[in-house]
Amino acid sequence: MEKTHIRKRIIISAMTGMIMIPGRAITVSAAEEAEEQQPFVQVAGIESVLEKCYETDVKDNINLYLVPSGEGEYLNMAFSDTGDFTYIRSAPDEESDWVGKLYSDSAAEVLEYLVGWTKIRSGSAEGYVPADALLTGAEARSSAEDYATDKATVTASVLNVRSGQGTENEILTQVEEGEEYVITGEPVDGWYPVKVGETDGWVCGEYITAETSYSYGETKEEEEERIAEEKAREEAEQAAAEGQAVIDYACQFIGNPYVWGGTSLTEGADCSGFVQSVYAHFGVSLPRTTYDMEHAGYAVSYEDAMPGDLILYDGHVGLYMGDGNIVNAMNEEKGIGICNATYMEIIAVRRVL
Repeated sequence: MEKTHIRKRIIISAMTGMIMIPGRAITVSAAEEAEEQQPFVQVAGIESVLEKCYETDVKDNINLYLVPSGEGEYLNMAFSDTGDFTYIRSAPDEESDWVGKLYSDSAAEVLEYLVGWTKIRSGSAEGYVPADALLTGAEARSSAEDYATDKATVTASVLNVRSGQGTENEILTQVEEGEEYVITGEPVDGWYPVKVGETDGWVCGEYITAETSYSYGETKEEEEERIAEEKAREEAEQAAAEGQAVIDYACQFIGNPYVWGGTSLTEGADCSGFVQSVYAHFGVSLPRTTYDMEHAGYAVSYEDAMPGDLILYDGHVGLYMGDGNIVNAMNEEKGIGICNATYMEIIAVRRVL
């Protein structure tokens, strides 16, 4: 996708007859001086000056001014040139504490060049990285598109994702206002290719905002928070998978008889005997009565219930299946079956996995 909002221009602060570079003043020829009325010095007009600059020890600093610029872009943008990550340190010293990480796909703003080190800001992380861990200047300019990600933000309340360009094509899925998706290629006739989960499709450009964004580093605190969130999400996904396995096993016995006081999944069980025997198959020991099951595991809200959770009522218990249903030993007439989880007042929801 063409990134029309990135303008690749050389920006150099100028005064009459001079180009300003930190700590230096270089005289400009009369021919070049005539072009100072332009807000930005053109490349061809400063070639001779740049050549002189590169012969001095300000070569590194002038690279600050040779990166992409334009509305919405950093003047001093750089990109990581490293493996998985480089530590962002509190001082230009390998022995100093690290305050963040600059990842292999990160963009950064250059704040200062030092000998062998560069001070940067990437996202919320600010500090020092080795100079050879960055692409700056002309290298940064030529590599910018490799680090950019084109995203579409949905502006319609509901937007169809279609199999091709045009409303006559099949609707694959729908997306909602404010959601963001990666644009996977060039637009065609005003339609943009996007990836929604595992689905590749097309959306009408009239109902999205297309923009280019970059990835950034993170602080040590942000990394710790992200890792904790990822761990919690993994644990929740694992619990959901284990709970679904419990439900899949329990549903094998739908249609079998209800027997008061029974614990047999095939010959007959009552509500608590059914739940107890299902969980026993997975090595989880539960109390025998519904009253005692109210204290098993730990409490969750009904809104957060997952498959496998115990749904407890006054004198009854079932296993939550998801989608507002439970599988349970209902009564002598209906046996083991499925019913709505809210068919009577819920006293407690307990998670035992």
